[in-house]
Amino acid sequence: MLERLDLKFRLGRKEYENSLENIHRELGALQRQLREKGIPVLVLVEGWEASGKGYVINEMLRPLDPRGFVVNDEAEEDPAAYFYPPFRRFWKMVPEKGRIVFLNRSWYRQLFAGEKPAWKSPVEMAAFIARATRFEEDLNAEGVCFLKIFLHVSAKEQKRRIEGLAKNPSTSWRVSSKDLEENRKYKRYMETWESILHQSDKPYSPWVCIPAEDAQVAALKSLETLVIFFRNALETRTEGLIRAGAPVPPSGILQRVDLKRSLTSDEYREALPGLQKMLLEKQYELYRKRKALVVIFEGWDAAGKGGAIKRLTQGLDPRGYVVNPVSAPNEWEKAHPYLWRFWANLPRRGHIGIFDRSWYGRVLVERVEGFCGDNEWKRAYGEINGMESEWLQSGYGLVKFWLQIDSDEQLRRFQEREETDYKKWKITPEDWRNREKWDKYEAATEEMLLRTSPPSAPWTIVEGNDKRYARIKVLRTVLSSMKDLLQKE
Repeated sequence: MLERLDLKFRLGRKEYENSLENIHRELGALQRQLREKGIPVLVLVEGWEASGKGYVINEMLRPLDPRGFVVNDEAEEDPAAYFYPPFRRFWKMVPEKGRIVFLNRSWYRQLFAGEKPAWKSPVEMAAFIARATRFEEDLNAEGVCFLKIFLHVSAKEQKRRIEGLAKNPSTSWRVSSKDLEENRKYKRYMETWESILHQSDKPYSPWVCIPAEDAQVAALKSLETLVIFFRNALETRTEGLIRAGAPVPPSGILQRVDLKRSLTSDEYREALPGLQKMLLEKQYELYRKRKALVVIFEGWDAAGKGGAIKRLTQGLDPRGYVVNPVSAPNEWEKAHPYLWRFWANLPRRGHIGIFDRSWYGRVLVERVEGFCGDNEWKRAYGEINGMESEWLQSGYGLVKFWLQIDSDEQLRRFQEREETDYKKWKITPEDWRNREKWDKYEAATEEMLLRTSPPSAPWTIVEGNDKRYARIKVLRTVLSSMKDLLQKE
């Protein structure tokens, strides 16, 4: 892709400035239309060190309303990045609807991490690129429009520019040993970039390679590319490009759950303190070894999620866990892809994140109540599996509970809440409405359990008609998962 670029073409400054009036006017108008239609835009500007990325970005920003964009730098130091999966910092940069994010450098830079990168094998590189393209697929499916620009200069021109920067006292600070290393091993870097560009060039996130030996040529071609990109975003933005899977027929998973399982009060009182003590010990060990654990609770209304979470956390050190109650997204969260808020609340290494309801709302309540389109919830299975796989590959532990009760038990608990003064706040008209759709929720749950229970992240179905049994099973399962996680390197 890079070797075919014409690096000899030059453009005078005056000729360049004369070309800008119409481009600037159109870009300003296109930005306003993108904002009005609520289309989020992400523009990556990649390229060789000293290829002019900063200058090109500045030129693209000149005609735009500064209230509608933000510029992020992948190279900016992020001390907290070590404590999270690699792509979390990029999820945090995702633009909300109607906004534009310009990113100086990209996630692909992680293949060159360190002053002297440890070169990845073809298999490792392909695995990373697969994770990166999955990330881009997820954003594209949520309506984010991508443009990826790569600025290309020759080794000779790069060396000239680096030496010029180093000689100038005002710019010498910008030259790092990594810049010099890249120029010395230009051919090796070239081979790697060519592989990245070819493997990650997708219809929904294409690469546009631009010759950058002349600054005006690079800027003008980037501006022209931006105009075309904005036009296409307005004309062709659709729900997404990922093909949704076919519905899964009911499997009877939930009907086969043995809801007669129970514990006596004495058995419960005997087991609880010991489990809570061991959980605290393992929590401290997780912290010392910088291991993160995510625990999610899904289940029927009144299935006992709150009570199970309370017993789980009672014995833990509150400095080391956070409980995230998940409800309908607010306006700020709606302005982002639906997984964004869960990435934002991911626990750092050494901590535990507990979610009372979770990202599975997309394939449960949002599906049943029609809060999202069929294409959105159908493709969500793959998106969720991909996100969880990303966490697991980054060394996180994941425990997923579905608390199961039968319809009669739910009715009994609803009525008890209505008749008990200090429990009335727990029952709402929405609970009764959801109960009327029991069959639809059951079908959605069974499909969820089938499609999102890989061996690496299985669901644990908790028999919940007896609250004591359910709570002890939850604690034992979490403890077992902690032990497994601590044994991993």
